[in-house]
Amino acid sequence: MEEQFYLPVRLLGGRDAVRRNAARFAALGKRCLLVTGRSSAEKSGALADVTAALEENAIAWEVFSGIGENPRLDDCERAAAQAIASGAEFVVGIGGGSPMDAAKAVAVLAANPGMDGASLYSSAPRKRALPLVLVGTTSGTGSEVSAVSVLTDASGRKRSIKGDDLYAAFAFGDAKYTFSMSRKETISTGLDAFCHAMEGYLSPKCGAVCGALAESCLPSLWEGLVSLYEGAELTESLHESLYDGSLVAGFVLNALGTSYPHPLGYILTERYGIPHGRACAVFAPSLLALALDRGCARAKRVTELLGVTTERFSEVFLALADCGGVSLTEEELQALRERLTGVKNYANVPGGFDEVQALALLRRLFGRKTRLLLVRHAESVGNDMAIFQGHIDCDVSENGKKQLDLLSIRLRNVRLDAIASSPLLRAVRSAEAINRFHQLPVEIYDDLIEIDGGDYNGTLWSELPARFPEQNDKWYHDPANFEAPHGDAMREVYERIWRGLLAVVRDHRGQTVCVVSHGSAIRCAVCRMLYGTIDRLGDTPWSDNTGFTTVDFTDDDTPCIVKLNDASHLTPETSSMAKQDWWNG
Repeated sequence: MEEQFYLPVRLLGGRDAVRRNAARFAALGKRCLLVTGRSSAEKSGALADVTAALEENAIAWEVFSGIGENPRLDDCERAAAQAIASGAEFVVGIGGGSPMDAAKAVAVLAANPGMDGASLYSSAPRKRALPLVLVGTTSGTGSEVSAVSVLTDASGRKRSIKGDDLYAAFAFGDAKYTFSMSRKETISTGLDAFCHAMEGYLSPKCGAVCGALAESCLPSLWEGLVSLYEGAELTESLHESLYDGSLVAGFVLNALGTSYPHPLGYILTERYGIPHGRACAVFAPSLLALALDRGCARAKRVTELLGVTTERFSEVFLALADCGGVSLTEEELQALRERLTGVKNYANVPGGFDEVQALALLRRLFGRKTRLLLVRHAESVGNDMAIFQGHIDCDVSENGKKQLDLLSIRLRNVRLDAIASSPLLRAVRSAEAINRFHQLPVEIYDDLIEIDGGDYNGTLWSELPARFPEQNDKWYHDPANFEAPHGDAMREVYERIWRGLLAVVRDHRGQTVCVVSHGSAIRCAVCRMLYGTIDRLGDTPWSDNTGFTTVDFTDDDTPCIVKLNDASHLTPETSSMAKQDWWNG
């Protein structure tokens, strides 16, 4: 059981709840201020219903309609000044989270003439807020039933206030007001509601009451979000389901608060204008995965309730969150460290969370990326002759030219900022062919070169077992410790190719670069990215000629393989690997 559960809001729900309960307004006073957004209160029909109820009770009213997304303190101050000037005895907030959160601040400021907005964040004594009525028009905020208000201060930072006098005297929950919401608004608010429920449910503080509430709304919210993801029509029943779920999620939010997706989401909203629900939702898959990794039973229960894998959950949430345009440099990430330190929401993460983990997550999701398309050169004359090429300079074969035609067409519409190549002819020729649609200079990096086979160079693969039995055995069975007679050790190649790739990354930070190299060199690079040690080289797959691996590097040079050894442009007739039972470099 929870240590405490307090929720003194009278929620009046159902169709036409405002008109059916109009008499309740009479007890609050004879004058009021209506706090709304710029259009949603009127468009939804909520404003007309509320004003009719007020007039039925001979209550005078004025409207302040200057509340935008992420309500600003100065707008709340202006609304409070109007409330004071009009003699308002109570405040009605009509709209989504922004107007309702603003109405809470207005109720405090109007009861305390001379108090400025910044003082809302202090613990200085003040008079109790004016009575408050809330009318929700979106399916996500939960503000109707909570005592929290999130406001944007003068610096542009989102910060929350909380107090028992910010609970509504009564709140109306009529889903019909959500019918006028756009698809984008419905998605964003639906994501927000789901995050409220899941973040609270995974909290170590979650007890039986909040657990039951979260379990009751998570499946319906998920079902609604999946429908939106799959392009379903916005029906009244879908709106109603999401709205009902958002209110229950609001109970969980009020009791337990949120986890790290919310404070991290605030950063995306402040910097990039991403709507609140979407900004929080992009972090939800990582929270679920983290909780599962730490053995949180409720995280496993989430997947059971929804009937999904973590992969499917991530697919749906990341697509609906749609935050692909966000990019943070390492300097920008480090500048956030203080902001991310000591955040109280981290206490709601199973096993804990801190600023180091927050920065790592932001870096993984949004760190500026330098993308490399790591291409193995086209089939060469040496490949065709079945010799170990190493540092021998062989031109591209006839089949290699066909491969390059296919690859150049494949990459024709891929934005490339640069093309880099090993100095060997077969790599340069491949880079030049890829460049046919891009017209970029081909930049040569010596460290992208293939292994020097020494005595292996120019030798037929069929002769190697007899001439170099010990080395040949290592090539196939212990490649990490292969050393070419009078040539390179594989460990040298492992270090050299990595130097070469990092040089390309650092020369082309934030760009997309096509990098042409060789079979053994690329295999070493992929091994490092997959396993972090050359000792797993034998487990690392080879790339086909003109196959490419897509890798994103963040600004701290951390790589992430996006796609491995993609040779889907090749046909069975042009594939080198499809027609050989030996390997070449």
